[in-house]
Amino acid sequence: MSASLGPAQEAAPAPGGIAPARWARLEAFLGSMPAAAAGKLFATLEAARLRGADAGLPTAAMLQSLRARLAPEAALFPARPLTAQRLFFTPFEDFFITHRRGRKRSARIARSTLGPLWRLVAEDAALVEARAAAVALDAAIARGESDLDGLTHALSVSAALGFSRLIAHAENDQGFRADLGGRLAPGAGAQAGAAALLDLAEINLMLPAHRHFTAARKAFPKPFMSLTEEELYEARALYARASADANDAAPYLLLLLAARMESPWRALPLVHHISGAADDTLINAREDAEILLESLFEDLESCARELERSAEDDLDTEEAQAGLEHFAEFAAGLIAEARSVADAVTVSRAEACRDIAAAALARFCEQAAAALRKTQPVRHAGGSSRLMALRPDVERPLDPGAEVRAGKAAKFLSGAGVHAQRLGRPDAVANLVADAAAEARRYAGELVVEIRAGEGADRISARRRMEIALGVAEPLIPPAELALLKERAAAAAVSA
Repeated sequence: MSASLGPAQEAAPAPGGIAPARWARLEAFLGSMPAAAAGKLFATLEAARLRGADAGLPTAAMLQSLRARLAPEAALFPARPLTAQRLFFTPFEDFFITHRRGRKRSARIARSTLGPLWRLVAEDAALVEARAAAVALDAAIARGESDLDGLTHALSVSAALGFSRLIAHAENDQGFRADLGGRLAPGAGAQAGAAALLDLAEINLMLPAHRHFTAARKAFPKPFMSLTEEELYEARALYARASADANDAAPYLLLLLAARMESPWRALPLVHHISGAADDTLINAREDAEILLESLFEDLESCARELERSAEDDLDTEEAQAGLEHFAEFAAGLIAEARSVADAVTVSRAEACRDIAAAALARFCEQAAAALRKTQPVRHAGGSSRLMALRPDVERPLDPGAEVRAGKAAKFLSGAGVHAQRLGRPDAVANLVADAAAEARRYAGELVVEIRAGEGADRISARRRMEIALGVAEPLIPPAELALLKERAAAAAVSA
């Protein structure tokens, strides 16, 4: 499967307390999620907000971004007016994404491409037949005709003819190629234009199978949880008809079914069912099933690599937490499905991705521990045998925002063990978390000494630093131990 022919960015303002670059990354991640996964995350965030369990997350902004991602989904929002344009694009809706992240990926078509692409139908001389077909279809809609299948098919056939002309011209003329890319991604740059050209080529590749996509969408309303044995055979029959009628587009029918599932990894049984089909007419079944499997792995591996890249930047606990949760669920689901059919190769590849994610988690924890230390300044003790020792520096002012960052870091560290468990690496960060907690307890203990030894303004400064230290480290210190430290600090404050 191939299309014979980089990224569009649309960002909302960053929510308060989050750097614009990081919010752009998180919003792009949300916008690139398949609709079923985005809907599931939306429901999870809504439930967490109602329970008050979303502290530390930019929930309102994330929900707003997810609403934009889900707004075009007919299953979740009221039906929109019927037009030729809508009928033309509807069979491919499961492949549309709000944001492009990095390079153009197969079966990921940016919505920003759709408007300019339809303008080609409306304006380009190569699509004069498609333009006439669109006018005829809109007229039939206006007359209230109920059977629009023939006119819709005529539009798809004539559009495929026109798009093929444009693609062939672009392949042979670099200047025309650049111009066409600019028309499909106006003002977005050469990389976005090249990606939009690939979107055009991919839609053109799928057009001959539009009726089969429509049939699959009706047979499998989204989001469906899993495929029964009967449904596997129904999916196979749909694939077989698409393969016989539009062989190059047939793999996309399998990708469409996966995109309509509540969790894409639940499509793994379909991979094995299609690849093992004992049907001489399905000559490309194994290769097409492999395309679906590789798409699942590309999703998983891209999540792992995104965690790896994020771990090299300054820590953003909200972004890290969202990425880890999404990855962990995907990996666990894929591994469970693979084990259920004794697919050791898939399990091994997914575990390798887990190793990457676990390494990123460790780096996140190192950064979080460093953020905690920013609120634990020290100085040389001075005097006799303790000359080289370090003691809390209660006079040194903290950097702006250090206390807030440390609080988020401590909360992240307190949940890092859960992330490690979900990654199947329960001991991956245990020592890092334990060391950070021990350091916080030690620092608090030494502040008790500073409070007791201090007088006047020095004691007041030490008490204030103690309040900050315990407030920040609260998620890492057991309640009983935290209460004891507070009692010790209070007793030290009234000592002679």
